[in-house]
Amino acid sequence: MTKAKKYLVPMLTVLSAPVAVMIIILLAYKQDGAYPFGEGTVAWCDMVQQVVPLLIDFKDILAGKDGVFLNFHNAAGMNMWAVIFFFMASPFSFLAAFVEKTDMLHFANILVMLKLMLCGGTAAFYLRKNYKTLDNIWAGALGTLYGLSGYGMLYYQNIIWLDMMYLFPLLLLSLEALCDKKRVLPYTAVLAAMMTVNYYIGYMVVIFIMLFIALALMSVRKEKTGGDIAVRFVIGSAMAAMLTAVVWLPSLLQYTKSGRVKEEFFSSVKTAGFLTNYETVLPTVLCSAFVLAAVAVFSSDGRKRSRRLNNYLLLTVLTLIPLIVEPINLMWHTGNYMSFPSRFGFITEFMLVTCTAAFLEDKEGFRKPDECKHTDNYFLLAALLFVIYIASQKMMDYLAAHRDKAGEYAKTLWGNGGSLQICVMFFAVGAALSSLMIVLYKKGLLSRLMLGVLCAALIACEAYNNTRIYLTMPVYSYPERAADQNKVYDLADRLPDTDMFRVKTDGKLFYVNLVGTLGYGSISHYTSLNSQDYMFMMKRYGYSSNWMDVGSYGGTELTDLLMSIKYRIVRGSAEDAVYSNGDYSIVPMEEWLPSGLVLDSIAYCEPGDVTRGEVQKILYDHTLAQYGGADAVALYEFDGTQYADGYKVTAGESYVLELDIKGRQSVYFDGFDKPVVALGTDIDKSFDVLVNGNMIKSEYPNGDFNGLLKLGEFENEKITVTVNAKRDLTLRSMGAVTIDLDKLYAAAENAQTVDFAQKGGKLSGTVSAKAGQKCLINVPYTDDIRVKINGRNVPCEMALGGLTAVELQDGENSITVTATAKGFGAGLVISLAGLALCAAWHLFGKKLKIAEKPAKAVMWAVTAAGGAVFIAVYVLPVWLNLTYKE
Repeated sequence: MTKAKKYLVPMLTVLSAPVAVMIIILLAYKQDGAYPFGEGTVAWCDMVQQVVPLLIDFKDILAGKDGVFLNFHNAAGMNMWAVIFFFMASPFSFLAAFVEKTDMLHFANILVMLKLMLCGGTAAFYLRKNYKTLDNIWAGALGTLYGLSGYGMLYYQNIIWLDMMYLFPLLLLSLEALCDKKRVLPYTAVLAAMMTVNYYIGYMVVIFIMLFIALALMSVRKEKTGGDIAVRFVIGSAMAAMLTAVVWLPSLLQYTKSGRVKEEFFSSVKTAGFLTNYETVLPTVLCSAFVLAAVAVFSSDGRKRSRRLNNYLLLTVLTLIPLIVEPINLMWHTGNYMSFPSRFGFITEFMLVTCTAAFLEDKEGFRKPDECKHTDNYFLLAALLFVIYIASQKMMDYLAAHRDKAGEYAKTLWGNGGSLQICVMFFAVGAALSSLMIVLYKKGLLSRLMLGVLCAALIACEAYNNTRIYLTMPVYSYPERAADQNKVYDLADRLPDTDMFRVKTDGKLFYVNLVGTLGYGSISHYTSLNSQDYMFMMKRYGYSSNWMDVGSYGGTELTDLLMSIKYRIVRGSAEDAVYSNGDYSIVPMEEWLPSGLVLDSIAYCEPGDVTRGEVQKILYDHTLAQYGGADAVALYEFDGTQYADGYKVTAGESYVLELDIKGRQSVYFDGFDKPVVALGTDIDKSFDVLVNGNMIKSEYPNGDFNGLLKLGEFENEKITVTVNAKRDLTLRSMGAVTIDLDKLYAAAENAQTVDFAQKGGKLSGTVSAKAGQKCLINVPYTDDIRVKINGRNVPCEMALGGLTAVELQDGENSITVTATAKGFGAGLVISLAGLALCAAWHLFGKKLKIAEKPAKAVMWAVTAAGGAVFIAVYVLPVWLNLTYKE
């Protein structure tokens, strides 16, 4: 073999998998009218609500339009560091800089395809590197299977998880290099890359690593090399942890402040059912019929296997168990999950792939000699090809007739009995054909090459079907999604206003993250890293919020002023629109306040258990009241609802309130209990609210709207507010609030403000003040906020339940507001130390000599740690679940 051929063949083998993945995906795109063959986008669910909007945010960050540590496109000024390393820390994300906002949903199709191609490529690279005598066709076919496996098809919406998927084969390769060749730095580099890409899925990777190394060390426990491997494993892991400290340390600190944190880690483990939601979980592996069949057939013949293959089979079983047993599954997911119940499934998929490759590489152990006279009987080959063709055609025809039933997951995030039935049926056909061909191969009736050709064809057909069931199903079910959402993106960058302002929506018009992606300041945000303090503050302020999202709708004219809302987006055309595309319009607010408000005094004012109406009065009394009348906000209660600890209503009762409106006033109704992080609350759909007999809102509050309910603007008239209770309830907040708009706006006109300018995540402004006056800055208070006045750091304080305030100096005050993620500085120092340690290891690591006894002690300690992980993940949750009694 020439030198050129020596390198060309492996390279072409590795490239064959991504090329096959690309062809199959493009065929599915063309069949269903997805971009680039149509206007359909594969984006849906989290990809539409979070990933694509965050990519657009990242585009603006790269362009210097907003900051990372203080990002005004999200949650009024949010630290995005942990969000980036939860959703966007991929080299592919930088491609967003070259894509227009209105093209991003179409770009999502290409991005998914590129990542799945790389998944196939790294899998093929691992197989070619690790199984050198494996036929090239198998490396390509199994790489294709991994790239288009069930995990990628079901979970691509959280597209950063695909980065973990393509890195995992490299991790396994680096672990093998650590154990076989004592090479540390490849393991350190890959683990560091995975922890950087997504620290959350990285937790699951660490579970696998601990199980892997424990089994590996048990296999060599009597050999001298065991201690050496353990020491290098500890050093490599420590260096990876140090290298990524700048990522995980500030991210962990932000995580603890988010709505993800649960009160009790094991609560869901105790109360969960014993079996997983198998209708959703099982397709993760059932979409890979060939490897499941191959592992089952090859491992059941009783032949002797290598120690490594036995370990890999055990690891495969260990990662299959949580797909069935829910308490164990929950522990793989840090104790709880909302959806996506097999987020670690790429590990299972690849362990099946590598076990299959190990079986197929053994030329003599699993089949009769190659000289068998019936090998490659062309009649048999033709018959098998015909069977594969007919079976594939029948499956595609069946899929065409039952597309909606098969693709239930791609509409709801959950499978059902019907979708699982079709998945099992397709799996059974694929597994039966795969088993038949493997048996024929073992009996010498098929050569290795022909087995590879036939199975590659079967894998391609299976992958094409699954691609259309999961990947292009969103295109099939909602072909206009991109066009409809682009009507929103068309509003981007339409306001030439240079002030620091924010934009809200007139109700839940679209996903809450889209306001920020338009390039405007926003009080809304939705990711699981949303600050719980901020969410609760905005709920108390009267804005609508559900689960971990904060909407920009709700609130009152008062809170809109305090949060610098200058424009609002309404549906349809509007006469006073600054910009309109017919579907949506941007209109100015009647009045606006800049982001800084100068006050003689200001209070912390934690609302506690006061009503949301009382919060409005507190906000006014501590801010604009000093610039206007003290009676702009008034509160009213419904007779018969008050009791010692709050308010109580009875199902079927009507509660009536008559108001005599003087001047021009906005009237709001509130029915609220307490801020929670939940998809719904006990008081949802409890009230029908009427004014003068006209229905204003039925089934209030609900998931679409639970903020303060505006009943209308009234002027010099009497109105009757009627609230019909639909269930027995006790609430902490119930009543009506009126806001005198003329008094409010007159106070706003008189207010002394700081007109901040925003650039790259930094606020800057100037104001003259008297000593002792305070500046209220409508940025959420956190430990990250840094304020300088005239170049000197000044202490910040929390005001009004969650905003930032500073004391001003006598005379001119030049104010700058910035932020740095808490833990970032310490993390950066640790990461730099880790980089130095890696360099030192590269230069001197090979000379490391450790005495056998200390090395053995380390080996047993690491093995014990792996055993502890096994107990914590596999034994403890099952025990808690089976013994728990309510």
